[in-house]
Amino acid sequence: MSQGHRPMLPRRRPLWLLVLAVMLIFGFYQEKAKIQLNHYVQVLQENPGVASMSPELRQKWWNVNPQPKRIHYYIMQGTWNGFHSMSLNQLKSLKWGLSILILIVFFALDGLFLKTTGHIDRWPWLVVMYGLAGLIMAAFIALVPGKSGYGVAHEFLAFLQSPLPSLFIVLVPSLIERMQATR
Repeated sequence: MSQGHRPMLPRRRPLWLLVLAVMLIFGFYQEKAKIQLNHYVQVLQENPGVASMSPELRQKWWNVNPQPKRIHYYIMQGTWNGFHSMSLNQLKSLKWGLSILILIVFFALDGLFLKTTGHIDRWPWLVVMYGLAGLIMAAFIALVPGKSGYGVAHEFLAFLQSPLPSLFIVLVPSLIERMQATR
């Protein structure tokens, strides 16, 4: 490493590893929560009679008809009991509220990752990345009807709800700086 370059990922201050671990663990559990919620909403939409049941009857129905669903490498067997007491509209509102909350948490974790790696001066790039991704998501949801637009928006949301934005912001400019220094 030449003089004047700060390390991409500092070895002497490995707090960034803890932040990265928190991002990965939080990412796993938030994705699991969203999958559970989306699956529950889908089952209610496919079974309107169940959606109109009381919370107690809905829970009994679900216990008798558990609606297993294969998700990549595991089979989801049940659901969270708190969903039974919510209407379909409340569940959809929860879904959007949860997505916004998760985005805010990931934005804060991305900022913390930049700080712990010594690259907090690059935070404007984080704002730009989130802003552009948000505009693209909104455009696809508004302009491409149905599952196609939602699918693209979901992929951008998944990108933001991962360590990738902050890793790109730390690694790419650092690599470019090092390539320019060797010229």
